Amino acid sequence: MIGMLRSLGSGVFASVILLLAPAGAGAGQVRTLTNLHGNVLYQRPGAALQPLARSASVAVTRSDIAATRRASMGALTLPDSSRILLGENTRVRIGGFSESSVTSAHFVIYNGKTRFFVEHPAGAKANYTFETPVAQIAVRGTVGDISVDINDGMRLNVYHVGDPGLPVIVRTIYGQRFTLHGGQKVWVRWLNGRLVGRETALSRAEIARFAQFGAPPRIDGGLPP
Repeated sequence: MIGMLRSLGSGVFASVILLLAPAGAGAGQVRTLTNLHGNVLYQRPGAALQPLARSASVAVTRSDIAATRRASMGALTLPDSSRILLGENTRVRIGGFSESSVTSAHFVIYNGKTRFFVEHPAGAKANYTFETPVAQIAVRGTVGDISVDINDGMRLNVYHVGDPGLPVIVRTIYGQRFTLHGGQKVWVRWLNGRLVGRETALSRAEIARFAQFGAPPRIDGGLPP
């Protein structure tokens, strides 16, 4: 299984696309990384990883790396007020960002756990892209968690969808498609040399995998039994 994943090469990732609306004018295009606790680091292209002091923030831009160590947590804040929490032992590369009639942003999650908060106020839509090794996910106005692990694959929990008519769409790199609403999850992984995915209702056990972020602020349909 690990051999199959490695054989894809580091350039083979799929996308997590978040469509949302800007929070308002005047936000600018500054993306910031904040150290919430523990060891949070950032890396400019061609440079070494630099530690970020506790509670400090730094502006990050295209091709920068944000990383955390054990028992640590960081936060990426976007110009439209969307927020991405980085759990422990997580590594994310920041891609491009642009604001126009459609705001776009791009990230690569190499490993670790993240929680995203995507608001959907009135206004122009935007495309947020997260790449993972095995799946492409389109999300609109959603709160959820993503886990990426070379041994465990990719797990996505969807807690809340702002518009029930705009569910989360997951496409694996081999064409499987899953449609998720709030209160559902999908697990995509290598099994006996094949990439397989399974969509189910959320369970307390799946939510507990992301306990470092605290309880989800809202779960459509309520907490599972």
